[in-house]
Amino acid sequence: MHGGAGRPGEPAAPAADAFEGPVRHAYIHVPFCRAKCDYCDFASTAVGVAGAETARLFDRFVAGVAAEWERERAAHVVRRLHTLYLGGGTPSLLGPDRLERLLELFRPSLTPHAEVTVEANPEDVDDAFAVWAAAAPVAGGAGAARGLRVSLGVQSFAPGLRAALGRRSQADPVVAFRRLRDAGVGNLSVDLIHGMPGQTPEALGEDIAAVLDLGPEHISWYELGVAPGTPLARRLGGESSPGLPAAETRATMYRGIVRRLSRAGYDWYEVSSFSRPGRRARHNLAYWRARPYLGLGPGAVSTVGARRWTNTADPTAWASALGAEAPSPRAVEHLDAPTRARERLLLAARCGERVSLADLAVAVDLEAIPPLAAAGLVSVHGGTLSVTRKGRHVANEVCVRLFRSVHLRG
Repeated sequence: MHGGAGRPGEPAAPAADAFEGPVRHAYIHVPFCRAKCDYCDFASTAVGVAGAETARLFDRFVAGVAAEWERERAAHVVRRLHTLYLGGGTPSLLGPDRLERLLELFRPSLTPHAEVTVEANPEDVDDAFAVWAAAAPVAGGAGAARGLRVSLGVQSFAPGLRAALGRRSQADPVVAFRRLRDAGVGNLSVDLIHGMPGQTPEALGEDIAAVLDLGPEHISWYELGVAPGTPLARRLGGESSPGLPAAETRATMYRGIVRRLSRAGYDWYEVSSFSRPGRRARHNLAYWRARPYLGLGPGAVSTVGARRWTNTADPTAWASALGAEAPSPRAVEHLDAPTRARERLLLAARCGERVSLADLAVAVDLEAIPPLAAAGLVSVHGGTLSVTRKGRHVANEVCVRLFRSVHLRG
């Protein structure tokens, strides 16, 4: 998500066959949470307080991932994995022992320099978790140069703002971060949200100051989306609720995040992502570059070639099918050429990567390019197009203007 060369120093763009080729990236979706946050519309299941039944559910999940990995690896051309990502849900809820069992399944398939990420919530980061995360090797054998990458779900450092999102736990993310760092985890990412109910520019400034004080290797900072059907949507009444910061205020917040993190030495390499040198999220870059990947677990998505499939989000149905060696319940989508071209542009726009105009011909209205270029939102060079740094602030809107299909323009 590569054809056409860009200017020196600019990243190349994905070729028409970017979805093709061997699989080098895998994602494990851990669909369990203690309680579901009010804003969440992900495929996740609240399990409440830990007990014997929850332990059996978790063990069955680990066994299911093992069975699904063997099945998918046999069905596709899987080379040594460059990245492995355990997301959710709440992967840290499984605890160190089960997480270690999951990593053991994949270590023989990882390159020595593979990036392995585990998402964690602050309430799960006790001393045992921190020690495990610091000690867990990424790849088997000598030469494993990188340790585990931990992505900590913070949302905000302000307890009141976390409560406004329906976060049930009030574990201090600063304590969790420092516990991981003190244990020796050298590659830490934090996830934050802006545009939350009750958040002011001053409160956002405090979050920026707090994260800069911690100094993580990577920061993901997303604007809150109020998904229909969530408790937050019902409580607020939608995206235009007076309980949310105004659209202009949210845009100002976003610009402030980009400006202050950039001044602090973070590379704004994707719409919502900032990193220290050499610490870009390689797994996420694989998505944005439209690389083939396999998703394992309930609700996980895979894309290989012109085919995308989504596993059932029901953990019981998913595990039962795998236990019976039956086909996993899944929805399958076949991606035609215009769909793939639109996706390639949307993904490349997030990172400012160049895309061959020839590859986009089936999806892009070429007459829409000159006014966008005149406004400084896109750049055309050597038969390629890229969304500029200025355009990245409104990347989705730029892409919609470029799309040929009238019904996509709104």
